[in-house]
Amino acid sequence: MKAIRRLRLREVIVIIAMLALSLFWLYPFLWPVFSAFKSSQEMYAAGYQLWPKEWIFDNFVRAWDSANFSRYLLNSVVYSVVSTALSVGVSAFAGYSLARYRFPGHRFIELLILAFLFIPTATSILPIFDLIDQLGLLNTMPGIILALTGGVGFSTLLFRGFYSALPQELFDAAALDGAGFVWQFRLSFPLVKPVIATTAILGFTSSWQEYFIPLVFTLGNPDLRTVSVGLRAFTQQFSVDLSGFAAGVTLSMLPIIAVFAFFQRYFIDGLAGAIKD
Repeated sequence: MKAIRRLRLREVIVIIAMLALSLFWLYPFLWPVFSAFKSSQEMYAAGYQLWPKEWIFDNFVRAWDSANFSRYLLNSVVYSVVSTALSVGVSAFAGYSLARYRFPGHRFIELLILAFLFIPTATSILPIFDLIDQLGLLNTMPGIILALTGGVGFSTLLFRGFYSALPQELFDAAALDGAGFVWQFRLSFPLVKPVIATTAILGFTSSWQEYFIPLVFTLGNPDLRTVSVGLRAFTQQFSVDLSGFAAGVTLSMLPIIAVFAFFQRYFIDGLAGAIKD
């Protein structure tokens, strides 16, 4: 009986400690959400207090209209959805090729992709800018989408790991039925739903949060900028509209939360399947 009580007491202590740690970790995310309903004066005076004394909803109206957030939000959705779809398609095809075909140099290509993951994005923005400029797509939506679709290395490795875990008998049976390279890919693509969801979440989040590419590639057309760049509208030369900024940050988090909630049941399975190999 004493052992049971001791075990329950230990469980209660662990739960309390985990709740305290979770609150500490969630605080930076909760702060802009609650601050979006405060006035600027209350934000400066409240300090670490989260709960507003008076709930104000005009901050969202100001962020939506005055900061042109409606336009930026639409741009972000278009860029993120299209670039994510392209990233999933390209990385799935590349990962399938690396997993199912042992062509000369395939191992070197895998190591090369892995090495490229450690290169900072800021160091590659100049050659990407020059390439988009030579294609005549600078200050256009297709140019920004292509620039955002470039980082597919990690997604390729995820697909490679998941395709490697599929049984060889599946592809042998498809080959006996006359299915070639493309048809085998089409037949196996629905079987990798977990890694598709994982890649979609990572790609959408990366495109949505990207700052340098939408800023640099839209210098000649500010109407094509995204939410992350549009948040600068709340920063003036001698002042910062903190309440409007918090409202903008809160609005910008909603699409990411929605995408993660839609794909979350496949997310862990996708990461787990990718590292089996």
